Amino acid sequence: MTYNGDLVSPVLWIKREWNLSRNPFPATGVARFGGIEARENGLLYEPDVHAEQLRQVVEKFVLRMSYGGLKFGYLWSEGVVNGDSDARGFGKSVLMQHMAARINADFGEEVYLSAGLDEDDAAEVPICCLLTGFDTVQVRTLAAAFFAAVENAIKVRAEDGTTLAGRIRKRIVDNTGISDVKKLAAVVSAGHRSLLGRTLGPPDEKLIAALCEGDPTAAEEYVTGITPTTRSRSGAVQMATFLLFAAAAGVKHVLVFCDQLEDLANSGTAKAKRELEVERFRDLIVETMPMADMVTLVVTMHPRAAITLENPWRLADLPSFALTEQNAGCTVKLPPLRDAAQAAQLLRPYLRAATKPGVTRVCGDELYPFTEEAVSCLFNRSLRKPRDVLRKAHEVLEAAAGRNLDRVDAQDVIDFFDVTDPVPTGLGRPSGVDWTRG
Repeated sequence: MTYNGDLVSPVLWIKREWNLSRNPFPATGVARFGGIEARENGLLYEPDVHAEQLRQVVEKFVLRMSYGGLKFGYLWSEGVVNGDSDARGFGKSVLMQHMAARINADFGEEVYLSAGLDEDDAAEVPICCLLTGFDTVQVRTLAAAFFAAVENAIKVRAEDGTTLAGRIRKRIVDNTGISDVKKLAAVVSAGHRSLLGRTLGPPDEKLIAALCEGDPTAAEEYVTGITPTTRSRSGAVQMATFLLFAAAAGVKHVLVFCDQLEDLANSGTAKAKRELEVERFRDLIVETMPMADMVTLVVTMHPRAAITLENPWRLADLPSFALTEQNAGCTVKLPPLRDAAQAAQLLRPYLRAATKPGVTRVCGDELYPFTEEAVSCLFNRSLRKPRDVLRKAHEVLEAAAGRNLDRVDAQDVIDFFDVTDPVPTGLGRPSGVDWTRG
């Protein structure tokens, strides 16, 4: 298919020749949680890629939270080649998002059953999961990270359109038979009066009232109106308030996944501020109610963050995050992709999602327009990390579309990398193909 004897533009070729709605793969490979673009928001995650690690997350984090008193867990990745010391792009963020959705769908019952518990045990300890993370713009304190977790629970919708906050409210109504907003709020507030030990003081009564409203937009509007300064200073109060709300529904433990801990450890954060924030991990999560009774925090970790945080973490007397045999019960490590078959497993959901409705894949080939050999070659020229494989798939497919190729085979991938990222002398020679044309 050509127009006026010239090469078709890559976009037209992707849409008309390959029957894809777009380039299926993310350009950055950095998950943007809450984004509307499926290839960029982590929702095309294929759990079987990390099947063993997901099993470990359930056993080491979820079960030990509910039955073993675990307070801190660590989701690790390590670089594998080329001095990749920060070890980002292994899929920690999307694994967390996937596990949170599984837990929150039924307050942990399916996850418990998958671990071998019976139905009575699975219903015994209801749990939920919150997602948060640090960044270098607004979430630079633990309080701000707590607020982000609450905001996520209030705003992020599952496939059925419900939010975690909405499901918790329904559970309270079902358990108590109360639907009146003021009476529901009184039930939640009573939880604070029953607390013993150190607290942050009174809960946010306005947040409680908003959470108890039947209209979910009430809570959304309330948290949206809280200023960045207030979030950074008093986000722990909003977290404590949300925990009271969850406890009123019978939820006994809350798993908090905290991503991008490296942003707390970055060189732009003053040493004194970093040490103060690490101390707050202990003060808030270990010593302050209701967090001390309910919260288990799982943070992402990799070598660069570990080097910076090791000393303040030890000084705060927090459980070690070292990848040692002694810490095996509280650490899970994401390995690199092991082979081309696993890389193909990663790519297939993106290709399926981008295939136009009603289109049958060529010969049932779920990797089309790639051949299996092309994916193998792509894997071999990657850093063996999901992010890097996805980025390279995007680049190769864009270049192949620019050349109007019917299929992308192994030689096409080799030619592309020999031009854009030459291998060391003796391992491959450029073919002379002009990949920039079109």
